[in-house]
Amino acid sequence: MADSTTTARAILTHLIAHGVRTFVLCPGSRSAPFAYALYDAEQAGLVRLHVETDERVAGFVALGAGSVGELTAVVTTSGSAVANLHPAVEEAFYAGVPLIVLSSDRPHHMRGVRASQTTDHQAVLAGSVRDFREFPAGGSLTNVGGLIRRIVGGARGEHLGTVPGPVHLNVGFIEPLMPEIRWESVVVDVEQAQHRDIGGEGDRTVRCVVVAGSTVVHQNLNFSHFVGVPILAEPSASLRNHPNAVVAHPIVLSSQLRAQINRVVVVGHPTLTREISALLADPNVEVYILDDVPTYADVAGRGQVIDVEDLDAVLVHDQEWLVAWQAASQAAENHISSHATDFSFATIGREISKHSMHLPLVVGASSIIREINLYAPLPAPPVHANRGLAGIDGTMSSALGIALATGKAVRVALGDVTFVHDLGALVHTAHQQSLDLDVVMIDDAGGSLFATLEYGTGQEASYDRVFRTQKELDVAAYAQAVGATYEPVDDVEQLRQVLSGVPVGVRIIHVRLGHTSMRADRALRTQRRAHVLDAVHRRLNDFQ
Repeated sequence: MADSTTTARAILTHLIAHGVRTFVLCPGSRSAPFAYALYDAEQAGLVRLHVETDERVAGFVALGAGSVGELTAVVTTSGSAVANLHPAVEEAFYAGVPLIVLSSDRPHHMRGVRASQTTDHQAVLAGSVRDFREFPAGGSLTNVGGLIRRIVGGARGEHLGTVPGPVHLNVGFIEPLMPEIRWESVVVDVEQAQHRDIGGEGDRTVRCVVVAGSTVVHQNLNFSHFVGVPILAEPSASLRNHPNAVVAHPIVLSSQLRAQINRVVVVGHPTLTREISALLADPNVEVYILDDVPTYADVAGRGQVIDVEDLDAVLVHDQEWLVAWQAASQAAENHISSHATDFSFATIGREISKHSMHLPLVVGASSIIREINLYAPLPAPPVHANRGLAGIDGTMSSALGIALATGKAVRVALGDVTFVHDLGALVHTAHQQSLDLDVVMIDDAGGSLFATLEYGTGQEASYDRVFRTQKELDVAAYAQAVGATYEPVDDVEQLRQVLSGVPVGVRIIHVRLGHTSMRADRALRTQRRAHVLDAVHRRLNDFQ
């Protein structure tokens, strides 16, 4: 846990490093860590500090400074102090004037229990700020630089599709609130933060990859931007269809290639794997982000937001580097195509992808989209998937919406639990035209995805009871009840035959994979990944 003095100094360090040099301070107890830090920064000649006792006046002072181009932060204590900023914040919002509200708060557990000078600071200015962020009392400072980058960029309207205006950063502080010593290192701290933020990397060799996820805005990027760069594309990414898309990229990221990556360009919203999350959080890797507005995928708080026009500047083309990734990709594909022949989730995902390229394919959350991500051949058309929050609800309904909007037959692939979540979708409305929909339901007797996570290392009984949650459903009877065609599938060849057609009406393809124990399932998946990785290692060793 970070103490309050360290937290205040870290936040001010990054604000100053990002060019915020004017601060309007209102006195108060909870804001003391900011007050002392601002005093030290003023003494060091790094900030212009103005003190006001009335928060309403302070807000308009900050507004005036912002109106002539000087982004200013107004600092308040907790309680009603924030509410007094509202008139100035409203004016800034509608006038498009940059302004930062830097409010000091009590710890979260003091809310709602009538603790003195404690209110919901977000609610006070909700609807009047471009962005609201919160730093909890005692929180980790690991990503504070990214947090401040977002706040400052939001105030200045630097994010694609946004305009300047007020933003609000609410910071919780715990006692003690008074520093023990002066902030003697303020100048050095700011210089170091500036160096990190501008990426002082010298003349190093840039090893760049693209990480691609779902996007609405950037679905039709010119593929020529990426001709010399490896692409790690999730199934819902349009760049999955690029020749440089890497097969089984989460597995390849466990090879020796991973350590050489020092730049990542993110396109869209990647959500699927911990391997990608770890890559984007690596402090040794530069991260540039091209995502839908006004948000962007930067969980670790390390990314620099770019526009399409910036792509060619940050994408470093290296043919030798690309060839190494292509060799790894081909080794993975060769091994998978030779060995993914059993009736398993991996093979099923691969076959669904291969035999659905002529149709819009919707893929549910949980196991199936991950198996396609790992084992499907590439390049391949992007799939449709609800990856905003990556939930399992409404998957068949979403597929119906795509069929309705496009007038095309649609195929949806999902697990049995996801299927049960949306049973009402296939109940036909009277006097309404039917839609053509294939529902490929992989029935593995519950939520087997959890076996691949840490829960798969626990007790089998508790896993089956609270994670697997197998449902008892007569799928054939359900299909008859909703007027759907029922196609049971019990082996790979049957699956291929069924998938070769185009859906007419609603067809439920019941892939009866069956129950596999938690430990056996986990062992099978782990072993398959290890064998693919071994093939990649052997190819890279030969390649080098």
